Amino acid sequence: MGRFLPRRNLVMMDWIAGAYGGIKAATDITQSMLTLKTDAAVTTKVVELNGVLLGLQSQLNSAHADQTTLTRRIGELEAEIAQFKRWEQEKERYQLHQTEAGGLVYRIKPEVQGTEPLHYICADCYQKAVKTILQPGDEGYYKVLKCHPCGSSVRAQRIESSATMVMSTGRRTDWDGY
Repeated sequence: MGRFLPRRNLVMMDWIAGAYGGIKAATDITQSMLTLKTDAAVTTKVVELNGVLLGLQSQLNSAHADQTTLTRRIGELEAEIAQFKRWEQEKERYQLHQTEAGGLVYRIKPEVQGTEPLHYICADCYQKAVKTILQPGDEGYYKVLKCHPCGSSVRAQRIESSATMVMSTGRRTDWDGY
C-alpha cells in the first residue's frame, strides 16, 4: 500500500489547491461586494459569486468521485497482491515430479505433507497459479491422472495385462458353415 500513497497525495494536493482557489475567489468577490454602492453592481457580483461557487462544487464532487474510484482500485490491487503472496507460499509446498509413464505433475513435498494424503496437482493449472488436485482414471493401457477443470490427462503408469495375447490370422478354415 505504501507505494500508492505518494501518487495519491499528489492528486489530493491538486484537488485541495483547486478547492482553495475557488474559496479564495469567492472570498474576494464577497469582499468586493461590500464596497459596492449600486444594486446593479451588487447583482453582477452575486451572479459572479454563484458561478464561482457552482464551479467549486463541481470540482469537489469530481474530486470525491475520483477519490472513491482510487480507493476502490487500491483495495482491489491490495487483494490481488495478497492472493499472489498466498499462492507463492502454497506453490513452495510442491515439486515437479515425473510419473512412471513420463508425464509431469507437481507432487506435494514429503517434508510438508504432514497428515495430508500423497497427492498430485496439475502442471498446467499450477502455471496459472491454480491448485487443482488430479484424480485417478484409466485411458487405454494407462492409468492416468485427470484434471477436471482444464481437461488435461497425464499418463501415470502403464497397465500390464495379465491376459494371454490372442493373435488372429483371419478367417477360420475348419468351419463347415453350419
